[in-house]
Amino acid sequence: MKKFFFLLAAVVFVSSCGSASASLGIGNTFYKTNNLLKNTATYAPGSAQMFVTPILADLKVSPKKIVYHLEVGENIRMGGEENVIASAVKEALDVEGGDVIVGLEKQLKYDSEGNIQSITITGYPAKYVNFRPCENLPLPAKPEEKESKEGSGLPFFSKSK
Repeated sequence: MKKFFFLLAAVVFVSSCGSASASLGIGNTFYKTNNLLKNTATYAPGSAQMFVTPILADLKVSPKKIVYHLEVGENIRMGGEENVIASAVKEALDVEGGDVIVGLEKQLKYDSEGNIQSITITGYPAKYVNFRPCENLPLPAKPEEKESKEGSGLPFFSKSK
């Protein structure tokens, strides 16, 4: 009888440790645990050869310097300082127009707890214009051509001269 109660207590204990909000998706494509969506798909970088064509573009820089102020909310602040800066730049470009800010200067204001309260950015908005293929660039070396002809560079593996 003691074994039965011990076994029952062990089953209840183990089953109570599981997540109540876990659910599997169709074909185990995704699963949801504690309101967090995670993808189980795999990504294999480098499995297919990629060809990159270099393109040149000119920048048409506005003569007017912009100043943009953003009060930072908790949802932006949670991403860190780089996220705050990127969000301010994106919103400034949405308002002023442009693709990039040239001569970006940023000023962060912190509260007494050390959290970012606001950011002010200044700079010149610019647009990319005159896209054209890049001519006369040397092609990147193939992996077998990149290897040094003198060995790995370590003295005990290099070829003797």
